Amino acid sequence: MKNASCVLAVCVSLSACSLLPDRSLEYLQAKTVPNIETVSTEQRPIKSLYAIPTVTTASDNTAQLIQGEGRKQAFVVPAPRSVVVAATEVSMNPVANNASKPDMVFDGNSYPLLHVKGNSIQVWEQLGQALQEANVLVVDRNQSLGLYFIEWIIDNKKQTYLLKLTPAALNNVIAVQKDDDNLVESSLSQQVLAKIIKHWPS
Repeated sequence: MKNASCVLAVCVSLSACSLLPDRSLEYLQAKTVPNIETVSTEQRPIKSLYAIPTVTTASDNTAQLIQGEGRKQAFVVPAPRSVVVAATEVSMNPVANNASKPDMVFDGNSYPLLHVKGNSIQVWEQLGQALQEANVLVVDRNQSLGLYFIEWIIDNKKQTYLLKLTPAALNNVIAVQKDDDNLVESSLSQQVLAKIIKHWPS
């Protein structure tokens, strides 16, 4: 019984296949389709969203609209103003000397002194230069005290004296002293101070 059913099923399958048309060779009869032609596209020019002014020469300093509206505007932009740099002269003159030439003056006791206007530090330095130019031997000095210890020859004898520089509001005062408390004789003071004035640096 089972064998009969199998034979019947095979027969039915073969009958069904015979009813379907045979299309295995239909591709040989296919028509040739023409090639697809692509449509050429022209590249549109890129335009600025906003109009860029063209630099030209204008009589004033503002951009001027000459034609167009919106994105098609055209401008006239002034050329930048030329920058003129004024030449400056640099002075090469040296700094003026703050210390002036010393003057010999006399106090109430007719004692000779030197008055020198200017910065006390500069006066101190110039006093040292004057002593050197006058060939006066400086055996010691103390700038904080304003003292030059000098050697002076009297009657073929070497003596040591003090040149005392005292800063003041208007003038620096220079005096010749025997020691910290005593002045030398008036005639000797004039002699020493006159030599200092003669060799004071200009």
